[in-house]
Amino acid sequence: MCMALQPTSSSLATSGSDAINATATSRVVFIEHQGKRVLFVNYSHCDIPMLKAVAAEGNRVISREALNSVLTLNDVTGTSFDKESVAVLQSKVAANAPYVRRAAVIGISGLQRLIYEGIQAFSKRNLPLFPSRLEALDWLVKG
Repeated sequence: MCMALQPTSSSLATSGSDAINATATSRVVFIEHQGKRVLFVNYSHCDIPMLKAVAAEGNRVISREALNSVLTLNDVTGTSFDKESVAVLQSKVAANAPYVRRAAVIGISGLQRLIYEGIQAFSKRNLPLFPSRLEALDWLVKG
């Protein structure tokens, strides 16, 4: 069973980039699965500005944790990418590496697989892909 533990920040904003940042904050939350804390990074159905904001928020949260301690579940269902957003993701995934013990990805389909493989290669990290959230969470907490 999964349950939300805490949002990463409680700031509420209403205009322009503040609204994007507030929404991005709500997309990066710790959940609990089988008694372990997992950072859920929800990129699902993000447009490019939101994807960038979520990646930045994820990096902010992860970099405050102990080295080699964070379990992350990344959902990219229905998200589109452009060259700039791929570069942002590559740099954030690489920057997060020292803090992340295990990471899993769900929601990859079609041409997203090429981007996923490119990000893995660039970051030199193993980011296993899973067909469901539950399978990904089970794998994350076993390690």
